Parts: sequence; C-alpha cells; structure tokens
Amino acid sequence: MKILGIIAEYNPFHNGHNYQIQKAKQITNADAIVVIMSGNFVQRGEPAILDKWTRTHMALCSGADIVIELPVIYATASAEYFAYAAVKLFHDMGIITDICFGSELGEIVPLQQIAKLLLQETEQFRNILKQQLQNGVSYASARAIALSKIYPNSEALLSQPNNILAIEYLKALLKLDSHISPHTIARKNSDYNSITLSHQNMASASALRNAIAQNNIKQISHYMPSECYNILCESILQGKAPIFWEQFTPALHYCIRNKTPEEIKNIFEVTEGLENRIYKAFHTQYELKDIIYFIKTKRYTQTHIQRILLHILLQIQKKEILYFNDTGYCPYIRVLGFRRKQQHILSLLKKQSSLPLLTNLKQYQTILDKKGQYLLSLETKSTDIYFMVSPNKIYRRIHQDFIQPMVMISSV
Repeated sequence: MKILGIIAEYNPFHNGHNYQIQKAKQITNADAIVVIMSGNFVQRGEPAILDKWTRTHMALCSGADIVIELPVIYATASAEYFAYAAVKLFHDMGIITDICFGSELGEIVPLQQIAKLLLQETEQFRNILKQQLQNGVSYASARAIALSKIYPNSEALLSQPNNILAIEYLKALLKLDSHISPHTIARKNSDYNSITLSHQNMASASALRNAIAQNNIKQISHYMPSECYNILCESILQGKAPIFWEQFTPALHYCIRNKTPEEIKNIFEVTEGLENRIYKAFHTQYELKDIIYFIKTKRYTQTHIQRILLHILLQIQKKEILYFNDTGYCPYIRVLGFRRKQQHILSLLKKQSSLPLLTNLKQYQTILDKKGQYLLSLETKSTDIYFMVSPNKIYRRIHQDFIQPMVMISSV
C-alpha cells in the first residue's frame, strides 16, 4: 500500500491546494493521503484565519484521508524546524511511503543537490556565510549568497519560499536516512506572496486572506473548491472566523509590559540584543504594523519579527524548543480528523507508529508520558489564546481542545 504524506497549512484551502492533492495522488499512485497541518497558528508568524478543525474539514472534503496536527512550537518556527518536525512525524508514523510538496522549480534533482550541499556545510560555505551575516544580511539571504558561490544559479532558487521549504524537507529526509520517497510539483500561476486575485481560478492564500479582510467574500468563490467555500462562509456566518493578527495587539502589549528585556531574551528566536529593540518598540508604538516596522532591520525580516512576537504572545521559550529537539521532537501523533471509509488507515497508523496516537484528549494522561503531556499543555494554551478573539463571543470559551471532537466525514 502506498500512503502519501503532504505538509500544509491550508490557510485557507484553495484551488491550488486541490490541484496539488490530485496531482500528487496521480504521480505517486497513492492509496491514501495523510496531511500534517499547522494548528491555529502558522509558520508566517500569524494566527490562521480559520481554526484548525474548520481547515481540517476543508482538507478532508478535498481528498485528504487523515489530518495530523503539527505542534504549535514547530508550526510557528523557522523553515528548518518546521520542515524537520513535520518530516520526522511522517518518518515516525511508519506507514508513509511518499511525500509530495510544492516548489517554484518543480524539479526534484536540483533541490536534492542543494539539500546535500547545505547539510555538508564546507569550510568555504561557512566562511562566506559568516562574512555575510557580519555585513548585516539576513540568514536566509546570507545562506543563498554562500551557496551560490559553490552551486551557480542556486541563489535564485533560495529566494523563493516554496523552494526553501522543499529543500528543508529534503534535508530532513537525508538527516533521518528515511525510506520515504520525495516528489515535487511546480506551483501553478499565482505568486506565494501575491495579495491580488489575478488569475482565472488560481490565487494565493495571501490574496484570499486579503480579500476576506476587506470583506470581499463573494469574490473568492471561484478560487476555492465549492465545498470549502461553503465551509468558509458558514464559519464566518457563525462568528468563528475570520481571525487576524491585529486582534491580538492588546494581549501582546500586556505580555511585553509584564516582561523585562532579560525575560524577552529567553523567548524562542530572540537573538543578539533584539530583546532591547522589541522592548523599546512597545514604548512608543501601539499598532501591530508600526511595532513590526520599528523592530524590523535588514537582517530581521517581517516574517521573522512576526514569529518572534507570536512566540512572545504564546510564551514559547528557547529552552522548550531545545528540550524537545534534544529528546526526539514531537512525542505523539495527534489526529484532527479522518474520512470514515479510510478508517483502516488510522488502525494501521496506530499499529505501525513508533509514537502514541492521540485521538481523544480526555484520555491524554493515560496515553502520553510527561514530555508528551507538557507539549500538549503548550498546544491547549495556544488554542485558548486563539479563540479569545473569536467574532462571536460564544466561541471564546476555553478548553476547546478537550471539547471539540475529531472531524469525521463520510462523503468524498
């Protein structure tokens, strides 16, 4: 049996995602698809516009058979941590035969060559990287420049977000010496960061979120599978969505004003005196965009700053990341939803996985060890924070991780 793994955020699910699922299933001849998906907060350093159960429902209606949650500490981390944690989860499941991901390039061999070079990190590479960082260049840009000196034409590849993630997935497979076969599909039409609805039926998730923020909901119907669009509209009508970063600004101010620069220094991804710059930003800046602009430098991109601010909001500390990294990354597999007619895949996962399978959080104490329980507590805390800004107050109640059941659908 061939079981395909896909790593995603589906923020929200659109026609490009649908194309990837169908194309990936075609090129791999997969019998089933397991998706690892970010929860309520995503890798760009933002809250997801729709909660994780709503996005799980979209994925299951569009071809996914099982949706697994990527723990929040990795879902909101840089590309390297994000990719490695997700790929290792697939590796530890013991049932995944193939993995497929999008890229701007659409060719696997050049990406594999770059992944191998980045893992080797020759002395020449390290010296160039160090020099670029000393010049104030961001890490991503410095790495691209260093690599281009060794591998011509690679700098352009490393300037594109999907290529960067693809390379990190391949690096993770090499590190794990994994049996999982990688495949890549060229991203169609719309640019990843585009905020305009330009193509006939393809648009980036950024463009869809921008349209939702401007209350142009009807305009995006052609860019999403009809069932997903209906799920989106229902979620908005009920007052579960949309959720935006700006809504958390008062809470973020509270977090900063209750901390010293030394305490901010302990937050994940805060480095080299950045804690002082962050602390000063909140003295005079009050809107999120102004706070980010104040902190941002040539070396620290907007996305990087957003992730740091999100880590402050969620209280994700360096010591926690180091602890889980040193002890095997994710200590459990949490199922957010599945299709009933593929329930046998869930049974196979439970049998083959080297990690405990979590389907009912009410039983977590009998299923998880102390390490697993601690990571789950970080997850449930982040969920409580996410829902405190729900448009409809009825959805602001706490402990929703323990209230919400797995998403199960019979259709498709």
